[in-house]
Amino acid sequence: MTAYEQMAKFEIGLDMGLLTLDELREFINGALKQKEVPYIYTDVFLSLDKGQEEVINVIFYNLQGNYTADRNAGNTVQRSLIGIIRDKYRAGTIDKERCVELLHRLTDYSDGDWNLLSIDEYYKLNKTGYCSDADFEESLKGIFDMGI
Repeated sequence: MTAYEQMAKFEIGLDMGLLTLDELREFINGALKQKEVPYIYTDVFLSLDKGQEEVINVIFYNLQGNYTADRNAGNTVQRSLIGIIRDKYRAGTIDKERCVELLHRLTDYSDGDWNLLSIDEYYKLNKTGYCSDADFEESLKGIFDMGI
C-alpha cells in the first residue's frame, strides 16, 4: 500500500471505530524508522497528541489532491479494512454484531458493495432463526475473502 492508502485506511478506520490512535501511533512509529519518510506520516505524527478528531482532519487535509480511491483495482483501502475486521473477528476482539456493524459502516466509504450491504440482512435473518449459523458464516467468509 502507498503512504496515502495507509493513511486513508487509518482515517476511515478511526472514524468507524475500527482502529485506535494507539494502533496508528504504533504504525507511524515503525514507519518513521525508515530512511525516507513520506511527509504525511510526519504531519500525522505531529498531530497524534491533539486527539482523534484533529488526527482525522490532518489525514483528510493531506489526502486532498494526493489520493483517490482506485475502485477499478478493487479499492485496496476497503480490502485492507475488511481484512482488519476479519482478523479482529477471528481473534475474538469484536463479536458478530460489531463485525456486521463495521462491515455495514464500511459501505459509507465505498461503492456500497452488495456483499457488504447484504451481510446486515443475513445477520438479522440469523438472529431470528431464518438463516443458520453455518449459512451466516459462509456469507461472512465470502466478504472476508475480499480482504487483504
